[in-house]
Amino acid sequence: MDLPTPTDQHAVRVNDREQLIYLLTEAAEIEHGLMCTYLYAGWSLKRARSEDVTPAQLEAIDRWRKEIRSVAMEEMAHLATVNNLLMSIGSPPHFRRQNFPVPAGYHPASLVVRLAPLTRDTLAHFIYLERPEGVTMAQAQGFESSTQYQRRPHVTRLTPTAEDFDTVGHLYRGIGQGFETLAERLGESALFVGAPEAQLGPDIMALPGLVTVLDLKSALQAVDVIVEQGEGGRHDNEESHFARFVAMADEYDAFLREDPHFTPHRSVVPDPLMFAPIGDMPGVHVDGHDSARVLDLANAAYGLMLRLLASGTGTSQSVAARRAQIDGAVGLMHVLNDLSVLLTTLRASSAPTPHAGMNFHLPRGGLALPQVDAGAALLAERAHEIALTLDVLAISIPGLDAQLADKLRAVAAALVTPATAAS
Repeated sequence: MDLPTPTDQHAVRVNDREQLIYLLTEAAEIEHGLMCTYLYAGWSLKRARSEDVTPAQLEAIDRWRKEIRSVAMEEMAHLATVNNLLMSIGSPPHFRRQNFPVPAGYHPASLVVRLAPLTRDTLAHFIYLERPEGVTMAQAQGFESSTQYQRRPHVTRLTPTAEDFDTVGHLYRGIGQGFETLAERLGESALFVGAPEAQLGPDIMALPGLVTVLDLKSALQAVDVIVEQGEGGRHDNEESHFARFVAMADEYDAFLREDPHFTPHRSVVPDPLMFAPIGDMPGVHVDGHDSARVLDLANAAYGLMLRLLASGTGTSQSVAARRAQIDGAVGLMHVLNDLSVLLTTLRASSAPTPHAGMNFHLPRGGLALPQVDAGAALLAERAHEIALTLDVLAISIPGLDAQLADKLRAVAAALVTPATAAS
């Protein structure tokens, strides 16, 4: 079934390479942010009959968790593909983003990126975020923009600037047209100046739908894969994120009709914060005795995971060294998963409920470490530091698996092995 045809009334326009890099950088941050929001919702889901769910409800909840994890992994593939697009035109990869909750104006007013448990409204929000171009719907309750604003520049500027777009697909349509415009204006050889070997490919990281970019044809293919996999593109794609979330919502509604008190998620705070909010800043400070410490561990593991991804992308290291870093990042995803699920069982503060949640806090500073040998040593050192802290906390925090420290030490050992072998 064809969807409504989008109009060019608010076309995203690209006049030069800098503006294309700017748009791709925002696309990377959106993919990264959506991945985090989906993971948070998946971690919030109940896991046992003792949590006041029936066998049929628990079976559906388990399926939803797997479905959400699959979508989050595809968002990671989108992030990697966007970075391949960036590197193909000479830009470094981009793994940074705004800390949650994302302030108004950073993205268009229609794009609210928040951390929340999987309520029915949260699921409606996911459907809204992934909606294809031409599909009109209201923002989900509780996820409305606090203010309406426009980021559209009134004149064409030399300085790259933010633009408005109604949907994520709208942004990618503008990016695709930007590649076509610049390829025609500059010539493909002048546009695609990045080193292909710096990109992430299947020899380094196996992700569904990951595309390496060498020319205009592969650039447009990369854009099409992201749109088709996420929003469903110009057709009713049953495997798109949009269609999968719609199917999940239909099943959610069926359970609510049978039992209006059906609650698939744990009592988890929305918008958790590692530090106390300033003024009227939204968010809930996680300051419980155990939860604050586990949140600190989870954020440290997340920060190291991103450093490994950044260091294994866009560099001139050996394939073995890069693969060790990317494999280390994948290993840390499993550590992060266990810590984040544990957080949903711990008090956010002194009150019995609600429980805490992971907030993906990023410190200041760059993520990639440019000195190859020193960088591998520093990454291994950080893995050992987190492992030592985990050893200590596992003694006093119920449910904290001490064996996670062994996974961190294994990551550290693998990081220094390629450098040792090369010397």
